[in-house]
Amino acid sequence: MGMIGLKEVLDLKYLESWSWAPAGKHIAYLLDDGGKHDLWVVDSESEETWRISAARKDAGPYTWHPSGTRLAYIQDGNLWVSEFKGEHWESRALTQTLQSEQAPCYSPDGQYLAFIRDGTLWIYDERGKVTRSYRPGGNSAVIPRVFGQGEALKWSPGGDMILFHFREPDKTIHLGVISTRCALLWRTSWRFGPVAGLCWTESGQILYAQSKERNTVVDFYLATLPNDAVQTQKREARDHFTAAPSILQAEVEILYQQVAKGTPGALRVSGAYPEPDGNRILFINEDDGWAHLYIYCRDTGAMQQRTFGKCEDFGYMGDEPAWAPGGRYVAYSSNRGCSGQRQLWILDADAESSHQLTDFPGTNAAAKWSPDGSVLAFLHCDPYRSADLWTLPVHLDELHASSAIQEGPETCQLMQTLPESWTPDKCIVPEEVTFESADGLKVHGYLIAPPGCAEQAKKHPALVWVHGGPVRQMRYGFHPMRSYALFYAYSQYLAHQGYASLLVNFRGGIGYGRDFRNGIYGKMAVDDIADVVAAGRYLKALPYIDEERVGVWGLSYGGYMTLTALTKYPEEFRMGINIAGIWDFAQWIHWIQKRHGRLGGGFEIYFKGSPEESPELYRIGSPCSFKENLKRPLINFHGTADANVDFEQMDRIVKDCLALGTEYEAYYYPDEAHTFTHRRTWADAFAKIERELERHLKA
Repeated sequence: MGMIGLKEVLDLKYLESWSWAPAGKHIAYLLDDGGKHDLWVVDSESEETWRISAARKDAGPYTWHPSGTRLAYIQDGNLWVSEFKGEHWESRALTQTLQSEQAPCYSPDGQYLAFIRDGTLWIYDERGKVTRSYRPGGNSAVIPRVFGQGEALKWSPGGDMILFHFREPDKTIHLGVISTRCALLWRTSWRFGPVAGLCWTESGQILYAQSKERNTVVDFYLATLPNDAVQTQKREARDHFTAAPSILQAEVEILYQQVAKGTPGALRVSGAYPEPDGNRILFINEDDGWAHLYIYCRDTGAMQQRTFGKCEDFGYMGDEPAWAPGGRYVAYSSNRGCSGQRQLWILDADAESSHQLTDFPGTNAAAKWSPDGSVLAFLHCDPYRSADLWTLPVHLDELHASSAIQEGPETCQLMQTLPESWTPDKCIVPEEVTFESADGLKVHGYLIAPPGCAEQAKKHPALVWVHGGPVRQMRYGFHPMRSYALFYAYSQYLAHQGYASLLVNFRGGIGYGRDFRNGIYGKMAVDDIADVVAAGRYLKALPYIDEERVGVWGLSYGGYMTLTALTKYPEEFRMGINIAGIWDFAQWIHWIQKRHGRLGGGFEIYFKGSPEESPELYRIGSPCSFKENLKRPLINFHGTADANVDFEQMDRIVKDCLALGTEYEAYYYPDEAHTFTHRRTWADAFAKIERELERHLKA
């Protein structure tokens, strides 16, 4: 077996957002290469690839022109346009400013290009070469999309209005609609803002959602603007494009109210997706305890469940089902039949039945239809390949007669994010294992053992890896999300260095149903940490593991679990590595809400309230409450520009360790994000991690 080197781990690339051209066979995608993003286009038939951007620092969001032969995108903060010339793409800068552009979006007819700059929404009229702008008053600012995926700005089907988010000074998020003359037509005015489902229906109505009661209730609304809304504003605005003399009244109705059922907890799995003609709307619900697809018919007002079983019908957090261009059929990802893998399925909304489309190991998700509905492009990863873009033909007329597609001639891999030197013979296929935890719960994990360890007499050191979220799930092979693909790759490297790794799927994560995900309600740092400890004990019971040399580590919530393990179970692990974890949860709640408003307090429901309402649960749920128990070496990493966890958590850890005389190391990276962005940062961090592992586990 070949050896995986650290350079191969660091050279891994990551597929980010991607989309079909509105017409034709091209697919655009963003590729993260060591923290530098560039825009690429691939021909889905010939597999020819073009690099569109030539960024010095970064290329960002992009939008297709409806012709399918032009792209607008952000490069180094400015707006660029690239056009296909038959054999190559030709690019030019559209703006040159000291500020940064965001969220470009072409109108359906291609006449207008909207984008955001410094809290202002701009509309560029390519026909008249005129640029207009709109900014909400009162120090409010237009912002990119807050939740979910897709474009931040949404044009109406007729291209005469545009829907956007804006944030008020108190951090409240609202929706607004302007005309192409940048006159405000309508805005929301409630206290808490929309959270999902930002889109237009074909009828010209706006579908949106409002979260209430700490995200245990979500109301889905339809807002209908008057038919003459745009004409009325044209008459009243009189070319004062940034002013809004009045706000038109919209007819607003609650379409559907989603209420958390069963085990208490938040509605973390939710969404609404209209059929292309707007009559039927697809919802994701957990009413029976599992995330399934439901269809609401606007004609009858009936909601019907369409998928069933002890499975979850989405690929990962952020994955969404996709209607075929002509409606009726929905492509979605499901772990039906295997909890740690995902296959693609097709729901026939008319026949009320589903058909399995793919049947090859790993994760198959994020499916998107070609413009003519004949091909699906999707993300695939497995034990031998990281997340790449694949395609397969879909014969809808033969759907019910055909069997699931195996990997073979029909499937096509369009790109490769894994370094060429990372060959299959170097891969260690993870073994899915289960073990019992608190309350007799069966917990799953994936074991990556050093090659040949079962036949060796020596005992090996080991690590429990704890993912973040906690609404995440480690998989059979590479993960579709960048953060966990990186740590899966590093765990492969560590196995070649003699370390076993158990990637634990503790309660609070996805993949195992609503009750499992809500198992942390009122028990944060209680039952979830029991799962992590049980994973460590499982490792210690293996004949080739040295029970005195088992460590624990993780990122974000995984860092929090690491800190909890070392303070609540001080004898269980030899050492811990905390990357951007939470030491004091009350401090974090106050910080995140000050930074992001009430929408940032997603964990309050699991603590049964705010720090002032549930002080005892916050005490139990904060590692700092048990700092006197900290005996084993603690290694910490954190970026100073972390927008998810306040850097002050690291300061608190260091101060407490100094006061207690506890052995620790603390490494910080200036201007780095929550999951470090740059290859050079990870090169430094991984070298330090390996040094600490050798010191505390190998020695």
